[in-house]
Amino acid sequence: MVNLERAGEMKLRWSGYRITMIAAALLLSSCVHQLTMHSRDGEKLDGRWRFGREGTALIQVFSPDGEVLVGMLTPVARHVFFESYQHAFGQGSIDADGPDLSSYGNAFWSLPGSSNALGDVVYGESFDGAAGTSARVVAGPLFYWTANLQGDKRTSMYCFLVGSSHSARGLGRCKGTSGKEYTVQF
Repeated sequence: MVNLERAGEMKLRWSGYRITMIAAALLLSSCVHQLTMHSRDGEKLDGRWRFGREGTALIQVFSPDGEVLVGMLTPVARHVFFESYQHAFGQGSIDADGPDLSSYGNAFWSLPGSSNALGDVVYGESFDGAAGTSARVVAGPLFYWTANLQGDKRTSMYCFLVGSSHSARGLGRCKGTSGKEYTVQF
């Protein structure tokens, strides 16, 4: 009788273990977000990113020749982001509507079911010819990141990304040391 009870307990433990492992695998796989980069000449790079600690994120981009570029996305203030972006890519390369939310405190602190009237909207260029439009839009309470990507074959790229805190979708732009530019969609 004792052996049957023990076998039943072990079977329950094994089932619980399997359910926990499956749930963990699903949770971990859902934390990685895809991104694509397009150059003016039609080159497409695929990549992925995930949130990190203290407002940062990790990014990984794969080039067609097999090089892997990695970096950390670091949060920056909205005004610093726009100044740096326009310095790198020129006036008019990015535009925004809405107030700078940093002067209003945390955009996430609101009553459940209410909308934030202080939403931000950013417009950026897109080099994705298949999309049929040369512009991208992202809205909501936004996060602003910069990153320096380094490749395993000594390629480097500096990136600017802006995304929605609600959907984790966004846009951006990167420039390599050779001067080649890519627009980013995630």
